[in-house]
Amino acid sequence: MCLQAGPALGFDPPERVALNNPGDAIAWARTIPGFGWYAEIYALFLNPDRTLRRAAWLGSATALDDFVAWPDFSLGYTPPGGAEAVMLLVCRPGEGVEPTPDDTEVFALLGLAHDARGVPLLDVVLVDGGRWRSLAGG
Repeated sequence: MCLQAGPALGFDPPERVALNNPGDAIAWARTIPGFGWYAEIYALFLNPDRTLRRAAWLGSATALDDFVAWPDFSLGYTPPGGAEAVMLLVCRPGEGVEPTPDDTEVFALLGLAHDARGVPLLDVVLVDGGRWRSLAGG
């Protein structure tokens, strides 16, 4: 599957946006109106220098559990020419940011699927309103 991100699905930034860690990704995402307050997932594809190549909105009906059946779903939004890595921002308001055992298992499956496709998964960041937590950083 290869989806070409259009205006409704993705954003290819015209300027350099450095995303060296989950905190940088969250700071950038906070520029999106209402970020963290609605159930949705963003896939952030990075260049080799850890700058944002593409931000893809995976929808408001998508949840981290959906990746169990299709762990490489986010890779369908990879920009032409590929990406060095990807980071997922999972907004789930009202559910907190403490990872569940299922979250940990999904994170491991996602890592394997992304490694197999050559676009490593750097992190899954859980977001609930103004709070967030990195699954890679604990």
